[in-house]
Amino acid sequence: MAQTIIADIDRDLLAALNARADLLTLRAILLRYHASGVRAEQVAGLLQELRAFAQDGVQDEAREDVILDALDMVTGWCAPHLRVWDGAGENRAS
Repeated sequence: MAQTIIADIDRDLLAALNARADLLTLRAILLRYHASGVRAEQVAGLLQELRAFAQDGVQDEAREDVILDALDMVTGWCAPHLRVWDGAGENRAS
């Protein structure tokens, strides 16, 4: 099982990933981590663990795509208006 950061937010993130949520829904969940003082590296680590699980054939390709979308927002590899942290390791929203 993947690491736990903040159980309530983790559950919401997992539900959103399983539901193939849209980008704004994912961003809203990621902003909750940010507002709670969680570092980008912690969330990226969780998403990488979930991605590895998806790649093991246990989950489907669509779920991995949603995980990658969330990871892009965490790491900043997305449009500026979707970024949650300015860069990995920084604790400020853009």
